[in-house]
Amino acid sequence: MPYPLATPALRPQLYQKNGSLQRLVDSLIAKKSSFNHPYRFCHSCKLDNKDIDCAVSGGGLKRSLVFGFLLLSPLLGMLLVSPLASRGMIAASSLTLPAGFVDELVTGALLSPRAFAFTPDGRILITERGSVSSDDINFASIRVFKNGVLLPQRALTLNVCGDGERGLLGLAVDPAFLSNGYVYIYYTRQAESGPPCAYGTYEQGQPGPRNRVSRFTMIGDAIDPASEAVLIDHLPSDSGIHNAGDLHFGDDGYLYISVGDSNLTSPFPPSTVAISQDLTRLGGKILRILPAAGAPDGYVTTGNPFDTAPNAWKCGPLRNPPGSGSGACREIFAYGFRNPFRFTMSPGASVPFVGDVGGGVWEEIDEVTPGGNYGYPMREGPCPGGVLCIPADGSEPPPEPPQGLTNPIYFYAHQMINSNVDSAVILGDFYTGTSFPSEYWGNLFFADYVRGFIRRLVYSQVDLSWRAISPDFATGGTGIIGLRTGADGNLYYLSYSSDQRESELRRIRYAPGVNQKPVAVASVTPLNGALSTVYTFSAAGSYDPDGNLPLVYHWDFGDGTPLQTTLNLTIQHTYSAPGAKTVSLTVTDFSGLDSIPMILKVFPGNTPASAKIVLRNLSAPERTAGYYAGDTWAFSAENVTDDSPLPADPYRWDVVFHHRTHTHPFLSGLNGQSGQFSIPTLGETDPVVWYEVVLRVTDSQGQVSTITQELHPLTVSVTLSTSPAGGQLWVDGSAFVTPITLRRVVGLQMSVEAPANQSIYGIPFTFGGWSHGGERAQVIAVPAGDRVFQAVYRAPYTLWLSLVAR
Repeated sequence: MPYPLATPALRPQLYQKNGSLQRLVDSLIAKKSSFNHPYRFCHSCKLDNKDIDCAVSGGGLKRSLVFGFLLLSPLLGMLLVSPLASRGMIAASSLTLPAGFVDELVTGALLSPRAFAFTPDGRILITERGSVSSDDINFASIRVFKNGVLLPQRALTLNVCGDGERGLLGLAVDPAFLSNGYVYIYYTRQAESGPPCAYGTYEQGQPGPRNRVSRFTMIGDAIDPASEAVLIDHLPSDSGIHNAGDLHFGDDGYLYISVGDSNLTSPFPPSTVAISQDLTRLGGKILRILPAAGAPDGYVTTGNPFDTAPNAWKCGPLRNPPGSGSGACREIFAYGFRNPFRFTMSPGASVPFVGDVGGGVWEEIDEVTPGGNYGYPMREGPCPGGVLCIPADGSEPPPEPPQGLTNPIYFYAHQMINSNVDSAVILGDFYTGTSFPSEYWGNLFFADYVRGFIRRLVYSQVDLSWRAISPDFATGGTGIIGLRTGADGNLYYLSYSSDQRESELRRIRYAPGVNQKPVAVASVTPLNGALSTVYTFSAAGSYDPDGNLPLVYHWDFGDGTPLQTTLNLTIQHTYSAPGAKTVSLTVTDFSGLDSIPMILKVFPGNTPASAKIVLRNLSAPERTAGYYAGDTWAFSAENVTDDSPLPADPYRWDVVFHHRTHTHPFLSGLNGQSGQFSIPTLGETDPVVWYEVVLRVTDSQGQVSTITQELHPLTVSVTLSTSPAGGQLWVDGSAFVTPITLRRVVGLQMSVEAPANQSIYGIPFTFGGWSHGGERAQVIAVPAGDRVFQAVYRAPYTLWLSLVAR
């Protein structure tokens, strides 16, 4: 395989500010120096409150001081401490990259984007929450980035279930897109009857929300909603998590689809295995279909590993709900996955490489073969589920997998074992472009959503294995949820930063020796106050990707006063008139290149609105100390005050799900003075979780007041044991040697399974029953008090007599 093993030579870079440069600049200011420039129009501006000449052109304001820097740079060079080629890693946006690489904004202000795809004609399609007129979580749209601009109109808006991690999750364009305009979309549809976005309906065989893959037709920059052709339905979304949803075409023309297990790790009738292992259902699988107009149900499955199995049937069409057949699903290409959130196709080989997001111990990358079983929930990474069977640093080789299971090609351990909090693999793409240095060609790039790195795998033709190159290609990322190679040879990634319009599509480009724009970062303290208030504006955090220093900061305070230009990171200003003011900061590097302005708002003379959040337990009004899973809680804004009448519907609500050090989307963009939400009984099993209700009140001047209220769970200890002691039990998809005591949220569904037969201290035992009754594999609702659940095992009668006789 043509995947070279290479480590990039990293060159250090460093810049240190020199006081002599500041003194030279001060002397230039004192002389009110101006320099010849090609611009025709001038107006007054200031540098550190001293008048200097400025030039204005059609492209915006240019500071003649900067041109002075350009003219004097041979002189200033001797004043710079310049070991710029001796340090190697430079900060680019939130990423730290090897020297020569830059991290650039492609488009920002995205609302909870989940995926993006390139069209052959150079456009980028981006999925986003909401519609053109609403941020409601139960709308989702496709945006078009074209000719350097994110078009304001939506190409398509769909009704979806957008709570939890549901929504519009993936998209792909047809290989013949230029002639047929086909776009394929993976989204969470609402229930056909009953509550539109309920939980637990798939497992119960009830109508409910399901994930779906449909084909649409795009004409120009619009996608016709009436053109929807449903291909695959009945994909589980019972818990709101583990949806997967990635789509890619292989070179064979087939569409490959990743499907999560929806956290259904325990068998449910009529199955006797977890959904990832159940070949009669589509959850926890990689699917493969060939879209074909005129074919029954719109696709064929010819060549799939189970296409000709006994009693095989199509499980995806709407006409075939789960249970319609008894054999394997023809669509299945591989199985045994937990949440294969991102995957890619190997160039020229139509082999899926899958990043399967792990539970509490391992993250893994799989090279997928037809019919392969990748082990979940029995295995995670190279080990039995939930077990650290080799050192976390990988210093020992992984054990051989049990017969019929396949080990991943790469895996890495969580930083906190069994905490399920600190890692989430995001598979990226093979690099096959020509823009990067040659050692990157054929590398498989991937990221981690929580840990913020981008790492690369290379294939060694010496030992025929994949290895990660150290150090990581990039560090310091924020919420990277997608990583793909563009036709221009650059790496593009989605950075998901919050449930506000703050997420970005960014690009990593190799541009050695090319001056890059500086990046402006601005803040202000305070945001509002009386007219006598002194506002302190800061440019701290602004930077230049090339280290092309010093930086010059240009402030427009939005009140008609002259532009203020300074070398200092902070500057102060006082306003003489009330009302919202739009402030901009532009940063110029040593070569005269301007940043994109960063915009702030301040509100002199304004007092922001205030309010109090009140939470009420609708399920058990007397219980106010904390929530149980399954509760419904109401929220309302009370004691709302403002110094002027509020605009119509000034309220915006979000409910954020916290999991230790990171968050998951739950509910966003709700309006009105009050509302309610229900807490799922399925989902995260870690007890260190809570909900945060966020209220934003916008006053008549546009200032937003943010009020928050946390809601924490009530937890208990659940002990699982065997009789005799020391046996193994499966809990929520992970294996434990008993007795084991776990902390769980009251009301949460906990899946438990006792092996039918097992050896305890070398003696074979057979399962006899649970102390509380029920099936060998069952789902338990965590009780309101501490509880012991014991699986009772029996040894063969003759062995028992032998033991008694001794």
